[in-house]
Amino acid sequence: MLLHSSAAGSCALKTSYAFTAGLEQPPPPPAPQWSVDHRGFAAGVLAEIPEAVDLRGLRDQPVAEQEAACLRAMRDGVPVIVGGRLPDVDHRAGRPDLLVRTATGYLPGLIRAYRMFESRADDTTTTVSRLTSLGTPEALPQTRLRWRYRWHLALRLAHYHRMLASLGLAAEGAHGLLIGNDPLDEYGQVAVWVDLAEPALSRSGGQPAPSPGAPTSALERYDFEFAQRVDLARRAIAAEPAPLPVRTRECDRCAWWPVCVERLDPDDLTLQLAKLPLDAHEVTVLRRAGVTTVADLAAADLDRLLPGYLEQVGHRTGGEDRLRLAQRRAALVHSGVRLERLDSGPIDVPSAPLEIDFDLETSATERIYLWGFWVTDTRTGESSYHHVSDFRQLEPADELDLAIRALTWLREISDGAETRVYHYSAYERDQIDRLARARHHPVLEWAAGYARENFVDLFPIMREHFFGTDGLGLKVVASAGSGFAWRDPDPGGLNSMRWFSDAVGAATEPERDAARRRVLEYNEDDVRATWQLRTWLRSLT
Repeated sequence: MLLHSSAAGSCALKTSYAFTAGLEQPPPPPAPQWSVDHRGFAAGVLAEIPEAVDLRGLRDQPVAEQEAACLRAMRDGVPVIVGGRLPDVDHRAGRPDLLVRTATGYLPGLIRAYRMFESRADDTTTTVSRLTSLGTPEALPQTRLRWRYRWHLALRLAHYHRMLASLGLAAEGAHGLLIGNDPLDEYGQVAVWVDLAEPALSRSGGQPAPSPGAPTSALERYDFEFAQRVDLARRAIAAEPAPLPVRTRECDRCAWWPVCVERLDPDDLTLQLAKLPLDAHEVTVLRRAGVTTVADLAAADLDRLLPGYLEQVGHRTGGEDRLRLAQRRAALVHSGVRLERLDSGPIDVPSAPLEIDFDLETSATERIYLWGFWVTDTRTGESSYHHVSDFRQLEPADELDLAIRALTWLREISDGAETRVYHYSAYERDQIDRLARARHHPVLEWAAGYARENFVDLFPIMREHFFGTDGLGLKVVASAGSGFAWRDPDPGGLNSMRWFSDAVGAATEPERDAARRRVLEYNEDDVRATWQLRTWLRSLT
């Protein structure tokens, strides 16, 4: 029984199904374009690393030969090993992108075309190393790893660290390296030293906690998750039934989902509540209490249920509030309501003679490639769509150049005119701040200040006045409230990333053109939806 590095950070049912006799895994979905993007990025990173021994060419050889070559390279003290397969140990198998020698042993490393640093600078100092000297740590002030978004990579590093430790080849301490797409003026691309013992992660469901919501380290969480999956594999081999599925975001891209959905009641909580505030463990605890469907939760006596429930969900804080929120959503869904008004009377939405609705689109590598604007002259009623875009795989400098073009246009059109710029959630303002910090350019610095004075975020307005059974995302509130309909049958940010990948990398020019049109129409609909939403808000009395 061998588990790979992805097991601890992904759905446990994948492990259970993989070891279930007679259960044939459906064909995997097509490889997403982002995987191609990551491979291209990794190739560029590896080209900058000196003294590396590349073992990827051995992948067609027997596993024993691959493992022996990796072990031999480490015992010979090779500074950097690329694509080496570690010897299987303790039910673990794995091939880290990098193995980096330090003075005391080896560190595992991963290369991904993601941003690894938080957008907002703070007083935290992060340990990094340059690509030319990966085993040498340096202190980098005012940076912090994006733990919230990169936790699954930290668990992979923990997997490899445990393997190295079992082999007696791990560096002292508990660290791994993440190389992301965060080039720095002085350093270029850097490797972030991830402290796998730092209590920086939220706990997994059922993981013991000294106090409700106490954080945990990547190693502690990995050990807990990995032990669960080993147990599930053993149970599956013994022909014990797999646990009941819990629908999560991961299901949308999982080949096993057709198997899972057949096992669920059509009124299952996780099927019917798109914004269920409960995690998989909390749902499992409810099921043990006899609450499995929307109808069950809507009718449940929470005062009776809560004492036993809260005893089992101490891995998070706010358990009672989340359960009551889930029941409120269940009751509304059961009654057919999607958007509930919390008060009455007019809603104040700031206005101006020139009003601009604004939305960004990003690639799977988190680079902004499209700035979209819906421009309305309220004096004449005339409206039009304007965009500034670049359908290429953008390097950081390209992203900054595109931002300067887009914000130069915004400065010119708003010059001398009383203007309001509307967006939905803080993302757009945060990205302008990030870009302004990345390059000290007068247009970017102007935009950061202008946004603080003249941008209007509609999300806090919606949150003050409405409750949404499916949350308060733009797609939900613009359709349920203002009646807006997107032209695309399947609109969404993740889908737009796929369309962008097709616009850049599809096999034929007609396919690329069609994908570009689809992205532009989707972005135009997003900004028009914002316009229609605020128009509807102003009409309420």
